[in-house]
Amino acid sequence: MASVLAKIMKKVMKGMPVTEDVQKEREANASRRPPQAPAGVTVCGAVFGGISCETVRKPQNGQTVMYYIHGGGFTTGSARERRDLTFYLCDEPGYDCISCDYRLAPENKLPAAYEDCFSAYREICARYPKVIVLGESAGGTLALATVQRAMREGLPLPLAVAAFSPLAGLNMDFASHTENVKTDVMLKRDPAAGKLPDMLCPEGYGASFCKDAAVSPYYGEFRGYPPLFLSASDEEILYDDARALYARAQSAKVRCRLEVQKGMMHAWPMFPMLKEARKTLADLKMFLKEAGA
Repeated sequence: MASVLAKIMKKVMKGMPVTEDVQKEREANASRRPPQAPAGVTVCGAVFGGISCETVRKPQNGQTVMYYIHGGGFTTGSARERRDLTFYLCDEPGYDCISCDYRLAPENKLPAAYEDCFSAYREICARYPKVIVLGESAGGTLALATVQRAMREGLPLPLAVAAFSPLAGLNMDFASHTENVKTDVMLKRDPAAGKLPDMLCPEGYGASFCKDAAVSPYYGEFRGYPPLFLSASDEEILYDDARALYARAQSAKVRCRLEVQKGMMHAWPMFPMLKEARKTLADLKMFLKEAGA
């Protein structure tokens, strides 16, 4: 059963209208005051691979770095807007974080976001020997695809990968995309419906583009993939996406865990004020420890 705070947040989210006005949504998100950094935690701008990033550090932390990729449907979001989570990851589990600001659609069609996330990863893995890649929602999709490309190009792989409520691929047809529309208080719509695909994809795109591993990690290679932690809610639209990715990883003999929470909103671990989020993050920490990360 969801906690009282989670129920309140879900009620608020349920009352928020769905909008395809990207600029309006970005302005609303940017207007929110970011959280105050915990004692000893510092935030600095940085550039990795030519991509604007943000570092969140604490002197007592170990050598393992968390490369965090934000979500937002590929159209919104920023490193600044995920400080609730990066501050928590830095202060509690003790991971210094690097979060990138990749190019957003519709101004920059896919695979621009993917190219940026990979460019940043290339330099991060060259500078830091111990890296964990983590993302939520669209950021989870980008995290999965970035590491698949690192495998293809022979780059050092992260110690582990985590994706909270990722999209498995563009224009994929899963039952939860329609069955959970009424229970998903955040996304509220089939990801393949409305104007979203056209906002994300280049003009004239077709089935081959949607099945490219650069934008649809479900179709990418999982053999040899690092340990993988996935999470999803049974009420969210992308529930079946996480399950499909888990099945692909399992079939490739990847060390993998899928954590399913009942009655939660999409990508709830990005709200560490929730006890459910803290539990999932604690489970992730244990998974990473057991996997040697």
